[in-house]
Amino acid sequence: MKSNHEIFADKPLRLATRQSKLALIQTQIVASQLGDIAHDICPVSTSGDEVLDRPLVEIGGKGVFIKALEAELLKGSADAAIHSFKDMETIFADNTAICAILPREDRRDALVGNYDSLEALPEGAVIGTSSVRRAAILRNHRPDLKIQLLRGNVQRRLQLLEDGHYDAIILAMAGLKRLGLAERGHPLDESIMMPSASQGAIAVQMSTSDTKRAEAMKQIFGAMHCEETQICTTAERSLLSHLDGSCRTPIGVMAQLEDNGKVSLSACVLNEDGSQRFDASGIADITDVNALGIEVGDALLSQCGGRSFLA
Repeated sequence: MKSNHEIFADKPLRLATRQSKLALIQTQIVASQLGDIAHDICPVSTSGDEVLDRPLVEIGGKGVFIKALEAELLKGSADAAIHSFKDMETIFADNTAICAILPREDRRDALVGNYDSLEALPEGAVIGTSSVRRAAILRNHRPDLKIQLLRGNVQRRLQLLEDGHYDAIILAMAGLKRLGLAERGHPLDESIMMPSASQGAIAVQMSTSDTKRAEAMKQIFGAMHCEETQICTTAERSLLSHLDGSCRTPIGVMAQLEDNGKVSLSACVLNEDGSQRFDASGIADITDVNALGIEVGDALLSQCGGRSFLA
């Protein structure tokens, strides 16, 4: 029987990734754990990276970052795709599966600019973001702020900030840390700026083909898998799936493993203009995280008046 090293010696393990610097760094994080397994990194351009003058909801939602990578998997041009887990909608391509979720980085959002908190922002400050969640929370917390669209990779967003197009911008702390730019971000209180489902986690997706190569990949990537991150992101994504599953509704959610072996889940849902916000929370055993997401989701629906509230 061939070893995993021998299986990939003649045809290296191919990792599909978006072309941005952050995506490549995240793929390098995965690649660094492959040891002496031969591998190639295969950057792929996505429509989400190419079309920057419109909100994601107008060009297909978060899935636009994922579909091009999934296409590489399904046609056999790549063995695995490396994703920011938060970019993955709750339904993804048939005949594929998540084979590993890496340990989570800082899940918080951060304010980037010359102000260290939302309270420090001057009245009427212009804030850049592409996220309907971040925009709605900002409008709810500070209705005076002017929210403007900001798309593109982290370097482009930072340059637009430097050029004076915005007073501040909102970015993920995980991305800033992975890029070595942690000092640029001022982490925001999670009770106010509740994170996106799975934010800070890296997911590895592969096809579900039944081959020796696929079995070897399951072993290789399985060794990278973080059970704690899986438990928390499963609870978060269960709620997201129950409520919406796309990026069209402003939803924040965060799960936490408790010392007693249980999982707590907090979530919020807002309307697009931020004038209404509803919060709910719950706790359950780690074996019931899917049910916990549904339970907290139902509590939010009860508060907001039902699914007609969702975008």
